[in-house]
Amino acid sequence: MNTRPSWCQHAANFWDKFPPIQWTGDGLRLLRKPNEEYSIWKDYWRTRREAEFLRKHSWRKNKGKTVLVGTRSSWIYQIKIEAMLALGLRMAGWHPRFLLRSRRDRWARRYFQAFGFDDFVYWSDYSLNRAERSECHQASGKLSQGDFGFPEVKEWSFEGCWIGPQILSTVSRGAREGSPDPRDPEVRAQILKWLPKTLETVRIAGNILDTVKPNLLFMMEPNYASNGPITDTAVNRGIDFIQTAQIARDDALIFRRLNRKTRREHPSSVARDTLNNVAAGNWTGAEELKLQREFDSRYSGEWFLQARNQPSVQEYTKSNLMQMLGIDPKLKVACVFSHVLWDANLFYGEDLFEDYGDWFIQTVKAACTNDRVTWLVKLHPANAWKLERDGASGELVEEVMIRKHIGKLPSHVKILPPDCPIKNTSLFEVLDYAVTVRGTVSTELPCLGIPVFTAGTGRCHGMGFTIDSKTRKEYLDRMATIQTQDRLSPEVVQRAKFHALTIFHHRPWKMKTFRAEFLQNPKGRQALDHNLQLNAASLDEVHANGDLRRWAEWAADSSQVDYLE
Repeated sequence: MNTRPSWCQHAANFWDKFPPIQWTGDGLRLLRKPNEEYSIWKDYWRTRREAEFLRKHSWRKNKGKTVLVGTRSSWIYQIKIEAMLALGLRMAGWHPRFLLRSRRDRWARRYFQAFGFDDFVYWSDYSLNRAERSECHQASGKLSQGDFGFPEVKEWSFEGCWIGPQILSTVSRGAREGSPDPRDPEVRAQILKWLPKTLETVRIAGNILDTVKPNLLFMMEPNYASNGPITDTAVNRGIDFIQTAQIARDDALIFRRLNRKTRREHPSSVARDTLNNVAAGNWTGAEELKLQREFDSRYSGEWFLQARNQPSVQEYTKSNLMQMLGIDPKLKVACVFSHVLWDANLFYGEDLFEDYGDWFIQTVKAACTNDRVTWLVKLHPANAWKLERDGASGELVEEVMIRKHIGKLPSHVKILPPDCPIKNTSLFEVLDYAVTVRGTVSTELPCLGIPVFTAGTGRCHGMGFTIDSKTRKEYLDRMATIQTQDRLSPEVVQRAKFHALTIFHHRPWKMKTFRAEFLQNPKGRQALDHNLQLNAASLDEVHANGDLRRWAEWAADSSQVDYLE
């Protein structure tokens, strides 16, 4: 029988919820960034006030339906998204538990508690025993033996988790390099730093899943060395796993179920069976109008998340644009749509080249040797705002790589910088071909009859409307003869349109119960430049909106890979 006085219990609960380390952290942050800290507290109390009706409700619980929310983030916008989705599952009888990094994640705890959640699992509570640490140390030593290069690191795996791409992507992103070379001493040091940590993360992930035994797990960022191991471990064990992701429109997210088959596919993709079912119908004027509205929204500035990629662009006529770019009207035009090279997402699909940097250089080299085509090399516009957000300066990694590996470009190869003032829809008018690994243009341009050549799987590969290569040689041969490729047939264009309508119109889950708010900051990231606010004042209103119910119903059906509205 528990004889502890009630005041002691209250004191213990208070101590657990508001430990001194939180007070210390709050004080230090207030001294460093008083304005930002004040804005966070203001937003927090507003959130608590507006979510009071959620905290007061007595939710029914089904102990056999536990969802683990893999947050591990201090970004308030992401925390609120996870709370929103957990709310939908709680309304459907699920019991949400939140995986945080440690008890120092005070704002994550506070915001989740503001919505009535109070069941937390802390990554820092799971330390390895001596035998487990020894096994990780031995495995780390075996993997790092010898003069390993990029291909060797990329193949590293541990207990069924493909850790190599996760480590390489983490190192590339941290150094903002397009093609990290493990033989470079600095890169090698970073790899060896992350290797034992990642192996231990794999073991800790397994221990957490053994303890929590979730029926469902969802995360916003299931990759890189910090989160990739728990994702792979869950998928390997057959635990239902959902990836949630932000897309180009402000009012929506996308969901995709990850399993052994779909683990390496891009979240903005669709299962081939889903596309086949959709494309079996007739393409009508109504579908054409819906698709055109989606394209208009993407490039009209309606959505902040898409508009930031083209903040100061203008429309040009085809003739004016060709004159401005110095395009020979007798030559066809191919555009290489580069990815953000240092954001090396090696975990999506399979690449023909080692990484985005290797693909970029080999493709530009191929363009230099094919002077029967005018080549435009469009550097990803996200380079501009991502580098400004991170406070980085200096040369772009693409410029450094071109100077190092190629030198001066010939006149028929022209670089379009990240802040290029040309609106994409105007650029599309002058193109005959496009080249990418797995960029969004592989969804967009086939709808216009423009052939898109891909250099990797994971998004549109094999869907029937892109020009896919099986080997590097086949891909480079196609770059050498790209001008011989005909425009896409009407049948192929129609399939591409069905695919684009599915991706842009049916795949997004549109929010109603919450609304997103965005502020444009020219430099740096502020705590609340992305925010989410409750857009309902009662449970009746939440139920009437229906968005959380639709999400929860789809999440509960483990047979459904793609969320479709």
